[in-house]
Amino acid sequence: MISKNALLFFDAQRGVLTCRVQDITNSGAGIELQSLNLLPLNFELTFDKFHTVRECRVVWRQGDFIGVAFQS
Repeated sequence: MISKNALLFFDAQRGVLTCRVQDITNSGAGIELQSLNLLPLNFELTFDKFHTVRECRVVWRQGDFIGVAFQS
């Protein structure tokens, strides 16, 4: 299982938040949030400090763990 740190971004007021990503595939990933209660259905994720950005859509959530699909 791949597990790595990433940054997510969805709102200029909230800024950039850290998260832990697991089970990464070409189509999506599982993301462990650190006590982030409110998360929009769509947000951006980067593994390399914004050199590349993946647009994400939440497909399920279970507590602090969410599953996302990468948008093309």
